Amino acid sequence: MNIEDAYLTALKQNPVVENGRTRPQYCYYDGPLTDIVLQNFIQVPTDNFSEFFSHNHLPIPELIAISHEGVVHFNEMPADIIDEIHQQRTQYKVVDYIHADSFFADPLLALNVAKQRNRIYCGHPTIDGLQICYYRGELPEHGIENLLHLELDQAIEFFVDTAYRLPTKIELPDELEDELKTSIRSGFETIVNEVKQQRRTLISQLLAQAKQVTPKFHDGEPLKIMLPSSRLTTVMQYCSRAVAKAFEKRGYQVWFYMEDGEMETNNLIKFYRNYIEFNPHVIFYVNQLNNLALNDNVTHISWWQDSMPQITEHKALRWRGNDYVFSISPVLDRHLALTGAKNIVRQHFAVDDEIFNTDGDIERQNKVVFVGSSYLNSVDLSRPEQREIVEVFIDKIDNGEIVTESMAGEIAVRFGLPPAFVFWNLLHYAIRDYSVKWLCESTAMPVEIYGRYWEQDPDVAAHFNGELKHGTQVADVYRSARYALVSHPFEINSQRLAEAAACGCIPLVYDCRDVAEKPHWDDACLFFKTRRELLEILKTQARPALSPTVIAERFTYTAAVDNFIKHSNIGELSQAKQSRISMFVGR
Repeated sequence: MNIEDAYLTALKQNPVVENGRTRPQYCYYDGPLTDIVLQNFIQVPTDNFSEFFSHNHLPIPELIAISHEGVVHFNEMPADIIDEIHQQRTQYKVVDYIHADSFFADPLLALNVAKQRNRIYCGHPTIDGLQICYYRGELPEHGIENLLHLELDQAIEFFVDTAYRLPTKIELPDELEDELKTSIRSGFETIVNEVKQQRRTLISQLLAQAKQVTPKFHDGEPLKIMLPSSRLTTVMQYCSRAVAKAFEKRGYQVWFYMEDGEMETNNLIKFYRNYIEFNPHVIFYVNQLNNLALNDNVTHISWWQDSMPQITEHKALRWRGNDYVFSISPVLDRHLALTGAKNIVRQHFAVDDEIFNTDGDIERQNKVVFVGSSYLNSVDLSRPEQREIVEVFIDKIDNGEIVTESMAGEIAVRFGLPPAFVFWNLLHYAIRDYSVKWLCESTAMPVEIYGRYWEQDPDVAAHFNGELKHGTQVADVYRSARYALVSHPFEINSQRLAEAAACGCIPLVYDCRDVAEKPHWDDACLFFKTRRELLEILKTQARPALSPTVIAERFTYTAAVDNFIKHSNIGELSQAKQSRISMFVGR
């Protein structure tokens, strides 16, 4: 549309139903930038049309409006252009995002970009952020959350004290002289460096202050438990939130701490200020030891669920007497022990039984599902040595042989690759991705695959149903299916097993009982070691002796929290509070 027609149409806020939701009609135009703050009124240069829409998530225009003698005529957008944009968007991965948090010298440009609500890369392969557009100058009042006014003389004070991400790009008008552009960029770089220095100084001060803060007992108040997490986690944030809810049900005063929205970073200044104010008795982390700033009287609980670099590098960590360590598997136990951790307690995965259960009116269909990402992006099968190792693994697996960590290590040495990569990437790829491929060969019943990257596998793509948001969407899929695939090289008691079983879905489990820690749930699962065995289960539509829901009773967050309390000093702290005696200080 031309600018006048686009503005008048955008004003009407015509409703458009998309994916079951109603939004205003978007009106795009090619013309001068304006200070009109309507969020559905956006300038789009026609000479950059396809590339523009290929790098954002805005609604793709389906009509071209042409004004002639006061009458607006509509033509359909060429199908090849729409198809090209859709194709580019499917290939547009988070790590390839071209947008960045920016400071704009031109407020009108900042306004137009902010309306686009572009996504930016935040260091995580799948979780992105909302682009922040900082601007100098003046604009009318607006409700655009990612459009923030900031004059340069206020920048240092603002950025030292905010949790918003710093801009990594400066947008300057083309008409400015190059010398002036260079000067502005240099000045802004000086500001950013000063902000970083002041932040380091302030963080150092807050760390020292936090170290001196001793938890207090107050009559009638429960113990305080703080559970920090980050939105840049795919599972850990949901786990920490569920643990927080279970502690709260047990009567503790709980604070689940995470970034406020998609524009914040995990800012240490904000975190330690909140920590000092809350002054917890207990701090709880998933997959992290973070005790350097803790007073000796503060209890630190860590629950390890993944092979994080902090423990797989096997460097000695500073474990205190008040640090309590929980792990989901013997593999993680060994890593933790090599960092100096003592008295490691088993705590398997847990599921939120308010979400993962057999409630609801979804009809269970005779189908098999898998929910989880492909390991395809963790390997490079164009490299002959990786492809050959996978072929070795598949040959062993389909002959019913269990590939142990030591066996994978020997194969890694033979091919000159790091043992950890061969075990954690290539073996996991072979077992997970090939069991999914085998599943897709079945003609006995429908197969549905959910997760990431499966569209890149031609053997699976026809059965791929997209990604699911963790929680209710995943539970509904399990509630709708008779069977769910659960495949892991060395573990039976996985998160996937617990979630599927809790929803009454029969787990089809890769049989690694030879190396997996008990319980194995022999009567509540169906096991396979080979392609033939998996397809035979589906062909005969076998059933286990017991309902899979018996597994779920062991994997609740309530049971997990009771285990944390039992094997830490939380119970002693509670008794000390009730008796008004001094805080327990480590062992």
